[in-house]
Order: sequence, then structure tokens, then C-alpha cells
Amino acid sequence: MSGLVKRKFFHRFTADGTYTIPAGVTMLWIECIGGGGSGGGTSGTWTAPGGGGGGAMSYGVCHAPDLSDTLTVVVGAGGVASGNVSDHGDESSVSLSGTNNAGTDNNKTLVKAFGGGGGTKPASGHSGAGGGGGGTGSRGSGAGTSVTGQSGGDPTIQGTSPGYGTGGRGGKGGDGGASGNNPGNAGSYAEYGGGGGAGAPKTTSTQNGSAGGSSIFGAGGGGSGCIASTSGSGVSGGAGGAWGSFTAGEGGAGGTSGHGSNGISREFGCGDGGGGGGISPGNGGDGGIPGGGGGAGGGSNVGAAAPGDGGRGEVRIWAW
Repeated sequence: MSGLVKRKFFHRFTADGTYTIPAGVTMLWIECIGGGGSGGGTSGTWTAPGGGGGGAMSYGVCHAPDLSDTLTVVVGAGGVASGNVSDHGDESSVSLSGTNNAGTDNNKTLVKAFGGGGGTKPASGHSGAGGGGGGTGSRGSGAGTSVTGQSGGDPTIQGTSPGYGTGGRGGKGGDGGASGNNPGNAGSYAEYGGGGGAGAPKTTSTQNGSAGGSSIFGAGGGGSGCIASTSGSGVSGGAGGAWGSFTAGEGGAGGTSGHGSNGISREFGCGDGGGGGGISPGNGGDGGIPGGGGGAGGGSNVGAAAPGDGGRGEVRIWAW
């Protein structure tokens, strides 16, 4: 074999920064993952909160000599709940630093992925809904006190099943139980968008939490909290959604009489959603890094439980 072997480069960004394109590089593969939304917190008796939506994943392939010599990198933070009020995840992006080498497209964004919405805390007499998964075009909806599952981030793809997110759309969050003995709905699935957070049950006895939505390429949504009348009753929070799956759950395990498990973090792909809290009361698990949605706190009449935080985003760049 004759000739020189072309060098390959890889850089992982876990915080904002600047990327200098190595000398001699002709192609870049850029991957962005948005931050996950946090789970919702408990509020009131016989109520439970919803899980946070997962962050989206997007990628682009660029001819390096056509770009600016340096690129601006922004890494989206994961949602961090304050008390029982949830927070969305932020977007990750890579942009030109100034104009490209042709003198045009000043500060043009090359690749962007948006964060998931936070799970909603319950309104009085209801239970919280799941936050929408982040999309490649906008952030997933979340927060507030709505019992209706929050919308996934854009773009909307014509002809897709309601709630499911094909292409870059985020999965819809699951509906919360409005009244009576209603189990709540699992978060919906996505392809490149993040999985939707789980909706929580509404009941006057005991009810396990619902599962977070999964995503094939994006991050998993968080599981919901559960309901029980007494501490140690054995009901479980819902499992978080998983990266690399089109089935709800399979992520962080829901807590049984305790805290939900954190979603798996990875140095490839995306993070799983955190599990919902059980009854002790149990806190929700944190979303896996990058992009996993946080699990919701366990809901009951025995005390408040803290929600899990969303996993931060990430930017990865391969050059050759």
C-alpha cells in the first residue's frame, strides 16, 4: 500500500467552546444532542407529576474548506427543577465563527438540536403530564399545570401518527390522569427527536407510574411518579425511556418504595430517561447524559418528593 494515511480527529464538547478545524482536514461530521427536561415535582394530595422530555439528536456533514477556520460550539444545559417547578433543556449547536471562507453566511448555524420540555406538576385534583421531547426545529413544550401531554418539538411530519415523532419531531408527552382512577399515559416515541415524558396517574388508592417514551437516535423521556396512600406500599414509579428503542420504558427503573434510578449515560448515542420516584416518598432519577429526561418525583399523601434533573447536551465532531 503506497501513499500517506490520512489522519482522523475526534473532539467531544461537554461545555461551550470554540473548535479549530485541523490543518489538512476536508470533511467534518458534526453531531448535536439537546439537553433533557427535568421531571415535575409533587403538589397536593393524591397527585403525581409527569416526566421530562428527552433531547433531540441531529447531525450534519460539511466540506471543511468551505467553512470558517473556527466554529462556535454551544452545549445545552439539562433542565434543573426548582422546588416542584420543572425546567426545560436547552439546545446544542455548532455555528460559523464569522463568515465562511467565501465571505458569506455570517455566523450561520450548521447543526442544532433542541432540548426536551419539563414534566408538569399537578393542578389541584389532577396529575401532571409529560414534557414533550425536543425536536430538530424547536424545543419540546412543558412546565405549567396541564393534564394534557405536552407537544414534541418541530418539525411536524405530514401523515405521522399523533404523538409519535418521525424524522426530527420530538415525541409527545403522555397525558396525566384527569380524575377518578386513571393510570395516565406513557410518553410517545421518536426517531431523531427526544422521547416524550410520561404522564402520571390520578387515583385514590394505589397506582404504578407510567413509562417514558424512547427514541431510536435521540434521548429517552423520563418516567412519571406513582400514587399510594401509605409509605412503603410497594407501588413503583414508571421506567424512563431508552435511547436506541421504539418501545416505552427500558430506561432508568422506577423506584419501589424509594428513589427512581438514573438513566444510563453514554459516550456514544444518547442517554436514557430517569425513572419516576416510588413511595417513601421517592425522588425521581436524573436523565442520562447526554439528553435524557428527568424522572418525576413520587406522588402521595405522605410528603413531597424531588424530581430528577435532565441530562446535559453534548456536541461531537469527527474530522478527516
